[in-house]
Amino acid sequence: MSVDLLIVTDALMKQQDAVHGHPDLLQYQAQFSSRSRCWFECDAKNSLAWYAMLTDCSPATLLAAAKSLLPAGTRQVWVASPYHAQMMRDSVRVLPEGELAWREQDAVRLCDILNPLLLDDQMQLVNIGAALVLACREPLDAFPEGFAAIAGHLLPDHHYEGEDGGRLNRLLSEIQMLLFQHPSIERHDNQQPDSNGIWLWGSGEWPQVSETTPIAVATRNPFLQSIVDGRGARLMISETAQLQTLLQSGARLPTSVVLAGDGYALLLKKRWFPAFGKFSWQPKSVKHESDLITLLHNVI
Repeated sequence: MSVDLLIVTDALMKQQDAVHGHPDLLQYQAQFSSRSRCWFECDAKNSLAWYAMLTDCSPATLLAAAKSLLPAGTRQVWVASPYHAQMMRDSVRVLPEGELAWREQDAVRLCDILNPLLLDDQMQLVNIGAALVLACREPLDAFPEGFAAIAGHLLPDHHYEGEDGGRLNRLLSEIQMLLFQHPSIERHDNQQPDSNGIWLWGSGEWPQVSETTPIAVATRNPFLQSIVDGRGARLMISETAQLQTLLQSGARLPTSVVLAGDGYALLLKKRWFPAFGKFSWQPKSVKHESDLITLLHNVI
């Protein structure tokens, strides 16, 4: 069964107010050029967030629903995304999500390190395979940005919206300090970047009855792999860094391709008669994100 739709989550980048394609996509430029192009506004989304949008469910609720048992009294769940931060001269840059290798044993290790700290706040970090969920007995009134707005970009240096924004900021700072004190020897020996922070996002109320219909997805994203089945998948979701591990060398791209990132999404579709001429990354006749969602629901 062939894949009908490919979504590349971080394919577009803004530089000096101009949109560019990720350099790793250069090998597919000829295929892009022959397709029809339609531009949309689009909030930043990582692989899990794209899947959550397509299934009409919050990211944290999707993960929590895959766990047979959460801590008693859980009333709110958050996605806890690990990240590697690189110190710049006057800022902190977060490594792109697709460039941080992450496995179930890494998730279990973070739970062991952080849960003694979280216990005082009536919170517990729980792993679902390689994915991580923060379970809270007392809901947090805070609204941090999604992880896609952080990964590959600068770490925000401001408090988050909501009454508990300052509390969340202090908690994440304490987590950073604790992880700094407990580096992973195994990751260091394997010359892999270590996780030195987590980002909480995509919250949802719990318990919650989910009426979500699962969608088979081919992906290499460890969080999404923890909850989806790739067998017979007609949908593929990937970061640019992992795209070549999903596509066979020289393979033709699926019928529909979405290149997303930095506020835009570009839908490329095969047409009966290939287009000619130079491919342009300049957004034109940009439509609303809701129009894109409707189109993608029809495809899948």
